[in-house]
Amino acid sequence: MELLLVPLIGVAYLVLCMLIGVFSRVVVTLNGIVVTNFFVKHVIPFAYVKALGPVHDMYIDVRGGGRVGMVIMANSPIGFLAGQPTNTKSRRRLEEAVSSACPDKTAGVPHKHVWFPWRFTLAAYVLSVLVAGTVYSITGGVE
Repeated sequence: MELLLVPLIGVAYLVLCMLIGVFSRVVVTLNGIVVTNFFVKHVIPFAYVKALGPVHDMYIDVRGGGRVGMVIMANSPIGFLAGQPTNTKSRRRLEEAVSSACPDKTAGVPHKHVWFPWRFTLAAYVLSVLVAGTVYSITGGVE
């Protein structure tokens, strides 16, 4: 039983770290902006982007109400000391994309949906169980 439960704890921690550091992202597409935060993916067509937040607290104000925050561009002490170079560059890119985009009415409306990296989680868990089982069989178990 421990061969199944111990890897579960490690995989849960790995997935949490990956959700913050790797899977959280902001992507500019042809029709709008896609913001992926922890468990929610927001799709915002350019026609619905009302305003962008300041560099130190990046968010997108959406026409019709609502504000979409960006986990990947959260304020940090090191970023604050360095002058927020990553957020400044990202905000400039978002401003360029929004200002140069032709509002496409066929792009749809802003929406969000639940998102989770199931395949990555399952693969990491299976790999962890296989490694734990291999180590257990080589060492003869721990007593």
